[in-house]
Amino acid sequence: MVARTWRYAAGLALLGALAGGLVGCTSSPAGPGSTSGPTGGATSVPATSTATSPSSGTATGSATGTLPYPADVPAEARVNSPAGAMAFARHFFAQVNKAYTTPQAGLIAPLSTANCKSCAAYEKHAADYVGRAVRYDRPAIVVQEITVSPETEPGATLLLDIVVEQQAARLIDAGSRVAESFEHARGIVVLHVVRSNETWLAREVQVRS
Repeated sequence: MVARTWRYAAGLALLGALAGGLVGCTSSPAGPGSTSGPTGGATSVPATSTATSPSSGTATGSATGTLPYPADVPAEARVNSPAGAMAFARHFFAQVNKAYTTPQAGLIAPLSTANCKSCAAYEKHAADYVGRAVRYDRPAIVVQEITVSPETEPGATLLLDIVVEQQAARLIDAGSRVAESFEHARGIVVLHVVRSNETWLAREVQVRS
């Protein structure tokens, strides 16, 4: 994974802070209160890894609020193994994409811990898009590959290195008027996932530097 990290390093400057939103915004005519949305992910991810199975320890942060774990999380994304964690990551970013392209709030919080700031930002953006009646015109991020990070240490937290391609996308209203435009970029994000009540939760999302 190290070689891939440096291969995509040039794209990281374009991706910027994932938690703050999808970056490379080329225009923002929507006026005050307009924000860039964070990334999501369509999936084409090999479910292979040489890493050993993570610990079955509990999450370091509890699930957000009292929201029930979504019933639509695929069975393979619930398994306590590296492959299960990667399947969860694919589902997580697909839900972020769905939240922005629909738009729809409430999809991300049940999949994250209470202390996941990036996840809270995703929910905030989704709710903002619902309130403004705007949406992404396509999935913003395509997940190209997922591997277990060599930086993962023994314990409950599993780090996943995710190669992503940020598609050129637009934020549009019901009349297809463009509120914001976003540039194409590539990079690697690190998703921290933990086990809680026999399920995976997102604990943190970082851009790999």
